[in-house]
Amino acid sequence: MEERFTKLEGRIDGLAANVAVLTADVAVLKTDVTWLKTKVHEVRDEVHNVRDHQERDFRVLFGAIIFVALGLAALMAKAFGWVH
Repeated sequence: MEERFTKLEGRIDGLAANVAVLTADVAVLKTDVTWLKTKVHEVRDEVHNVRDHQERDFRVLFGAIIFVALGLAALMAKAFGWVH
């Protein structure tokens, strides 16, 4: 009976050591996850900034295309004598 208790105590000590290692690993993982969350938020902010710039650039380009189209239409009207 004493021998069985000794084996159990040895196994419990081994389990306690394993739990300590797991606890340390979980602490490291928590810091890694926190770092990743920070990076994800930074990337999300940059994506929003890029979208804002794309929208502004699209509007400027679309305005330029409309301006050129109206200018060409006016030039064609003048050249073909549609307007005096």
